[in-house]
Amino acid sequence: MHGSRGRSRLWIRVFAAPMLFACATITGLLAALLWGAIGQYVAWVTVGAPVVFIAWVWVRRRTQKPEQFGQTLHGK
Repeated sequence: MHGSRGRSRLWIRVFAAPMLFACATITGLLAALLWGAIGQYVAWVTVGAPVVFIAWVWVRRRTQKPEQFGQTLHGK
């Protein structure tokens, strides 16, 4: 019972961004602990990136009309 080739790669489309943000956050937290003053700046960027991304998506969704959101959600 195998799915189609497109379905087998669906997990990467779903989990790629969360895994990228998790790796960046872990890197930033370790940098803050291990690299001293430079690590603090790396940590601000890497730990802040998911927050900035979520705020950007939230603002983008708020500015779209409900009809536009429904069309983009269903691919029409």
